Amino acid sequence: MSNRKKPDNDLAGFALLVFVAVLWWLRWVILACLVIFGVGWLIGWVIQRWLQARDAEHARLDALRQRADLENAMVLRGDPRGFFGHYELPDPELIPRWYRH
Repeated sequence: MSNRKKPDNDLAGFALLVFVAVLWWLRWVILACLVIFGVGWLIGWVIQRWLQARDAEHARLDALRQRADLENAMVLRGDPRGFFGHYELPDPELIPRWYRH
């Protein structure tokens, strides 16, 4: 008979079994945490996209307001190209009779 010690495979196997049992016992808590994390991430992503769209819309409206201010200044200055741009006068034959003076 030898005095060699038996490896601790039984202890490692028992620790693994206890670990798996604890995970199995906490499975609903772990799943709930994953779902809460996923919902939080999704809400953050949606809010970020909404903020980007809102900033783009504000930029578009600011550009429109700036253009309107410029065209209004052109009209007040007497420049006929304000508001509607520079268009040639139509052919007099194309103007309806009821519109002519």
